[in-house]
Amino acid sequence: MELTFKQFKTKKGVTEEQLKENPEKVAQLYDEYHVELQKKIKSELINEVNQTIESSTNKLLSEEQASNLINKAFDKLGDNESFKNLQQEILNLKENTSNSETEKESILEVIEKNMEGIKSSIDNKGSSHDFTLKADTTRASVVNSTQAMRLDSIGQLAYRAFVMRSVFPVVPVSAGSNGVIRYADWDEATKDRAAAMVAEGGQFPESTAAWAEYTLPLKKIGDSIPVTEEMLQDAPRFARELDQFLNVNVSIVEDQQLYDGDGTGNNLTGVYTTAQTFTATAQGITDANYYDLIVKVSEVITNGQRSKYLPNFVMMNITDINNMRLKKDADNNYIIPPFTTRDGQVIAGITVIESAAVTANTMLLGDGRFGTIYEVEGYNITTGMVNDQFTKDLMTLKAKKRLNLLVRVADRGAFVKVTNISDALATLATAP
Repeated sequence: MELTFKQFKTKKGVTEEQLKENPEKVAQLYDEYHVELQKKIKSELINEVNQTIESSTNKLLSEEQASNLINKAFDKLGDNESFKNLQQEILNLKENTSNSETEKESILEVIEKNMEGIKSSIDNKGSSHDFTLKADTTRASVVNSTQAMRLDSIGQLAYRAFVMRSVFPVVPVSAGSNGVIRYADWDEATKDRAAAMVAEGGQFPESTAAWAEYTLPLKKIGDSIPVTEEMLQDAPRFARELDQFLNVNVSIVEDQQLYDGDGTGNNLTGVYTTAQTFTATAQGITDANYYDLIVKVSEVITNGQRSKYLPNFVMMNITDINNMRLKKDADNNYIIPPFTTRDGQVIAGITVIESAAVTANTMLLGDGRFGTIYEVEGYNITTGMVNDQFTKDLMTLKAKKRLNLLVRVADRGAFVKVTNISDALATLATAP
């Protein structure tokens, strides 16, 4: 009785649904069927030849000889082009089935549809059977389709981290302030501490105390961008992105100005500008490094002034932070001083802050309690029309901040800057 692929599939307990879900299983099952079919045909041929030999009066071939000849014939049959072609088609199908956008006939359908022709080629031994697959149906077959998965999010632009507001307290300025901060400080030029030891009946020394009044005007940072009314009304999520875009633009300038604005014209008064400059002296420190420098700069702030100042941050460029982290000893061991946390983020109680506002090879160290950001209304955005925007249905989004940084004259000793780290390290390493 002829063994069909459908019968073999049923015999193995495999359903058509399982095969459609697993194309590789189809190829495996077909290989098993091919082997079993070969065995069955071989057995039938051997029996047929044996029966012929037994019925022959001359018995020209022995059973062993007949079996060998049949084996050779069957080996030749195994090279049948039909099987080679089918194997290649199966490989092609296996490679393409993983592409969900391409629809083809399943391997199972191809085999079942052509099984009779293949079986016939086996029975007729020298003949062959050809079969083809229909052309691929790909996305190119669908013209001008706009179907797609729409993402609601918008790709964001990268920008620097803003750190200055995390260092200093922020105080709002009320309306009616005239945009000016006014304050009184000691007049350093006329101040004199005269206390001294006094003998019995002696004259007491006399100290001098004088104050001066100072003003700090608020400065404005702004940006704008023209948009259409339709943009704001019909595409609100893009309008929100423009708002965020302007906010970031203003914040970039704010962060830089709070650090090193020179206070002239429309510029803010930055903390780096008002800080005193560190002057390195020969200390004879062996292989002086960043950790040593930070400790020595801190010493300038606290020496004789610890009752008031306690440095809590050092602001550095990422290049210098990495140079500090990657410092090794002669045996290639990373250097982490005992007064530094394991991650290197806190050195002698001073937090390391990375800032893009800081120029490489410089640093700023200080006590953040003695600087204050004063601002009016915070970030503000308004809309308006300029020039011929009314007739073009255009409007301008305008973003602004009004603020300034106050470091009192009496508090400028809370901040020290290093203008050249390399030179400072070389000096510290020099013998006194």
